Amino acid sequence: MTRRLAALGLVLLLTACGAEPEAAGPPPPPVPVARTVPADTAAQVSAIDAFGLDLLTAPTLADRPNLVVSPVSASLALQMIGAGAAGETAAQMAKVLHLPDGARAQLPAFDQTDLKVSNTAWAQQGLELKPGYRDTLRDRFGTSMRTADFRADPGEARREINRTVADQTAGKITDLFPDNAITEDSRLVLTNALYLKAGWAREFPAEGTTDQPFTRADGTTVTVPMMHNDPADEVDLGYAEGPGYQVVTLPYKGGGMAFTVIVPGTVDALRGKGIDAILGEVRPAPVALALPRFTTRSAMDLTETLTAAGMPLAFSDAADFGGITDDAQLRIDSVQHKTFVRIDEKGTEAAAATGVDAHAVSAPVVHTVTVDRPFLFVITDTATGAPLFLGRIADPTA
Repeated sequence: MTRRLAALGLVLLLTACGAEPEAAGPPPPPVPVARTVPADTAAQVSAIDAFGLDLLTAPTLADRPNLVVSPVSASLALQMIGAGAAGETAAQMAKVLHLPDGARAQLPAFDQTDLKVSNTAWAQQGLELKPGYRDTLRDRFGTSMRTADFRADPGEARREINRTVADQTAGKITDLFPDNAITEDSRLVLTNALYLKAGWAREFPAEGTTDQPFTRADGTTVTVPMMHNDPADEVDLGYAEGPGYQVVTLPYKGGGMAFTVIVPGTVDALRGKGIDAILGEVRPAPVALALPRFTTRSAMDLTETLTAAGMPLAFSDAADFGGITDDAQLRIDSVQHKTFVRIDEKGTEAAAATGVDAHAVSAPVVHTVTVDRPFLFVITDTATGAPLFLGRIADPTA
């Protein structure tokens, strides 16, 4: 597991356009040093990892050319409401989230140097939350508690929730809840927001970016701005290869985050061999890398996806969220999820938000890697190995 966490740490990619210039110095290691992680945190990271792959490969989301999800954001939002679930509702949610038996729902101890995590709960005015549930939100998730009057003015409540999420994500995630998503029947809304911004340990030189062809999965091509690292740097990156694929990792300033790209982006490789095994093979090596500069957004209602995955009870009138309140019987009405990723010569900026609306009722060789085909990327917190973002890009221009 320690090796796994080290490997996953290589995979962080989402953080930094426009970072402040710093004096040049030795770059962080391309393969972060493994850190000792408590057993319960390691189990939760493994669960989030598996849940993220489920989202990335969900049949309900398969028709999208590009898809980016935040396994951490979606899992934390669902764990927050799941902390008040009981009986079969709780069992179904735990299975979909891959949580081990008896696992305590909580916010992992992320290194928040380049990462901002915000959990917020809006309860209907006058709704009495059970003390134990309120304590769980505060103590295990660091949740900020607020009230809203969904009954009297659901539109204003929705606008206030969306404004708060936009502020928590530096304006990158707006309108998390679309029109009419919050209604007079809403009683509790839980949101998680992530925002990352960081610069590459070694920036891509702007003059090295050129227009090049990118071949999509159907064989057609588009022209994309392709960034190239500076071979004169003589700085190793993380590198691994296997039958039909290559893996490259790039550290960010400070070494607390890193980005990993897997090309070609066939999810079959991840499912078959496993992210752990693939990333565990990464080692320092000279790499001549060509990587597309791109910006992508994803927005989805995960209600159908999660229902199909095996937790229909939570969305039904038979849902059991009795651990939250005695004032109303609650069910999940919708789960909204949005992500943003921008990658350029200076670094990466990324954001994600999830909202849950509860209603009543060897010898060095220079490896050349040109990312000109569909690819995958993963973003993790190096302190815990948690996958913050997971994406597949089939067309950087889409």
